[in-house]
Amino acid sequence: MLCAGAVAGTEVGSKLQNFQLKDASGTSRSLESYSGKILVFVFWSFKCPVSLAYDDRVEKMQAKYSDKGVVVLGVASGASDNAEEIRANAANLKIQFPILLDTEGDLAEKLGATHTPDIFIFDRESVLRYKGALDNNKKPGESGRIAYAEDAIDAILAGRAEPVSETRPFGCSIKRRTQ
Repeated sequence: MLCAGAVAGTEVGSKLQNFQLKDASGTSRSLESYSGKILVFVFWSFKCPVSLAYDDRVEKMQAKYSDKGVVVLGVASGASDNAEEIRANAANLKIQFPILLDTEGDLAEKLGATHTPDIFIFDRESVLRYKGALDNNKKPGESGRIAYAEDAIDAILAGRAEPVSETRPFGCSIKRRTQ
């Protein structure tokens, strides 16, 4: 469950407050677990072909930065997703990054996530520094790739401003639960 008021807004520069969600293996995860880390949320769905097309790129990004204090967390927030399906599909796909179960959509709502994949990068002080698309290519290997998320991580690591702090996400829309 997400703590009330988890984000002071969805704008770049907003600070993430503590959250509490279980991952697909049942481990409880919170912001406090990642103190001092650069945190990358990747909204993910095993039902979205665009999201699935990004799995390898996300895993390469995780491998590239994991020894530099960067943590990549997938977030499954679809209204029709259930924990058992998420666990089974993450295992079948051999996903190497943890998948948080946001089945009520609280984190997606607080951050303003709209698509899978939708990326949110927080610096070591839990300040939102980038949100949007991982890159500008819908298919792996397309020419002219601009690696928005990696550029943002590189800027954070170097202590400089991101070249681009917000882009438009694309992919499958996240279907929220109705209340």
